[in-house]
Amino acid sequence: MFIRDTLCCSLRLDKSCIFFPSSQHPETKPCISGKLCVLLPHTTVVKGISVKIQGSSKLPYDESTLFSSYHESITFERRRALASSKQLNSFSLPAGDYEFPFEIPLDGKLIETITGPNHSYHSYHVYGIIERRWSRNVIVSQPIRIYKAFTMEQNELLVSAPNSIEKQWDNVCQYGVSIPSANIPFGSTFPVEVSVAPLSKGMKLGAITLEVVEKHELKISAPAAYATYNLNFLTSKTEHIIFSERHDLDGCTISGPRDCDLEWATSRTVSLPQDLETCTQDVSSNIINIHHLLVFTIELQDANKKIFMIKGTIPFNIFMSPHIIRENGTIHRFQLDQPQQEYSPPPLYNDHKADLLLSESWVTQSFERCNEYPMPISINSVNFLDWPVSDSGALDCAPSYETAIHGQLDIDV
Repeated sequence: MFIRDTLCCSLRLDKSCIFFPSSQHPETKPCISGKLCVLLPHTTVVKGISVKIQGSSKLPYDESTLFSSYHESITFERRRALASSKQLNSFSLPAGDYEFPFEIPLDGKLIETITGPNHSYHSYHVYGIIERRWSRNVIVSQPIRIYKAFTMEQNELLVSAPNSIEKQWDNVCQYGVSIPSANIPFGSTFPVEVSVAPLSKGMKLGAITLEVVEKHELKISAPAAYATYNLNFLTSKTEHIIFSERHDLDGCTISGPRDCDLEWATSRTVSLPQDLETCTQDVSSNIINIHHLLVFTIELQDANKKIFMIKGTIPFNIFMSPHIIRENGTIHRFQLDQPQQEYSPPPLYNDHKADLLLSESWVTQSFERCNEYPMPISINSVNFLDWPVSDSGALDCAPSYETAIHGQLDIDV
């Protein structure tokens, strides 16, 4: 059996997802780094070996035809030579395994990666290129994602503003729907709080439906061929439902107006997709606009079994965060309503058994030590670990509250 040896080439990127540093750290410049691995089974004549990063856009537009039309362009390109000859047009590489490390610096003004359901509006690829003299060039590629990171102040602002809606629907009920923030990290989970206060007796709650709708609006300059039609721009509008759940709540009776202080309330969870190909971050530009809406439907039934449908929307933003998206492109699930730290109240006074009082000998030694310093000194100049401390077993525990009060009463008497 005859097996033909062939040239093998592969790219190994250090990071498949890069976040630009915040504006507070302009001295930190992002870069793409990795290795181009080449296996030569025999001596090969090459013209050059290089890597490059290329950004490209692919924007659809409506042309009233059965086939999709796209406007494609190159938005960014940067090349780094790894092996070449200044005197010769080509050179020979002996057989063997080669690793060519590389590093390509990036500009902070690059357009972000914008991909999602059924689209790749803007993407980046790293290419490894081996130019050969007598054969076709060998090209390998790896996708890479580039996003912009928020500063800590921006992160605190993004997760601090709750978004809610409170309305009265006809004379049927008052309702409120809220989410914890108007800005939600990509791939996270967040609660939706729903409350309903009926304005008539015998109301029952049927179901609640929650949907997350992603709306796309594109506007691109029309090609020259459209000048005869007086068209300056071509547009495209699409919608995608990236989350949908229905919660049946039959049999939940809401209190009547006599119990006006009571209302029906529940909390339901929305889990955003963790796949970078099924959800897109919010984008606002002259060409691409992507926004998200939480669409809710509340079904009510009155005493006469008449069905009422309450529908509404709450706009919110989805943003990319390096705390959620790892360097290798994996997504870390983030619970938006998860408590950051549990609070433990201090124990009762009687339970302070471990609170120790200073012994008389410790205080005496401390004052003698202070006399060694004739001048006032800074706190930072004294190492308190060097001060003598008496045996903890010789120290007295703090008295209980009753003991202290009893002792005070004895003194007063």
